[in-house]
Amino acid sequence: MVSEHPTFRRLPNGTLILRASKEAQGLGSQRGAQRERARPMEEVEEEARARVVNEGGDASNPTLILSRCSLQFGKYSGRTLQWLLENDVGYAVNLVSSHQKERERTGSQSPLMVNKDALLRYASAYPDLMEAVRFHRAFEEAQAKSCEPGQEGLALVGFGDFKYETLESLYNSEDPQKIRVVDYLRRTSPAPGSHMEKAVGYVRRRDRQRAASSCTTTTTTTTGTAAAPKLASQFVLF
Repeated sequence: MVSEHPTFRRLPNGTLILRASKEAQGLGSQRGAQRERARPMEEVEEEARARVVNEGGDASNPTLILSRCSLQFGKYSGRTLQWLLENDVGYAVNLVSSHQKERERTGSQSPLMVNKDALLRYASAYPDLMEAVRFHRAFEEAQAKSCEPGQEGLALVGFGDFKYETLESLYNSEDPQKIRVVDYLRRTSPAPGSHMEKAVGYVRRRDRQRAASSCTTTTTTTTGTAAAPKLASQFVLF
């Protein structure tokens, strides 16, 4: 049976796999230099309808036609929307997120923008994909804030049950589950370049700052205590 739905690649726990498939990796490296003008959506839909008929599908099913529409831009130009969601969800998430922001600024109906609209319309049928888009946007916004001096704690954790939590709120939390996560981050050796590596770096910096602050407080307290007898003896002389 010809289906309009993509077969998503998932981890054993059901989470979408964002990285590109081997097929997509090979295709992307071969087609990276290609840049073609986007065709009108009427032509793209007519081509998609022909694909559906050739596959023995229902050409009156608008979602099936949409799934067979081809991208008119980027490294996967010419590949269908269904193929994109099956082979490179991470790239699709970036495209949809970027296009949502574009649509907030412009109402352009250029062939390129209309083709991106088609991708957004197709992707919107899949809640877990759109949740990945929502997180991507939230992560980028938090990342921009965290680039300000002294604001690195505003970055999002980016993984696990507390991925929407900021690093600062996770570290400062008194919630037992969050405390266990912070303790785990103190002990683990994360993969280079991962969200977890950034979280580990933040936790260790905060630990060093806390230790340094504790030492300063202890030194100040000790100095004050040592000075007390001297003050007392001066008082007696009067």
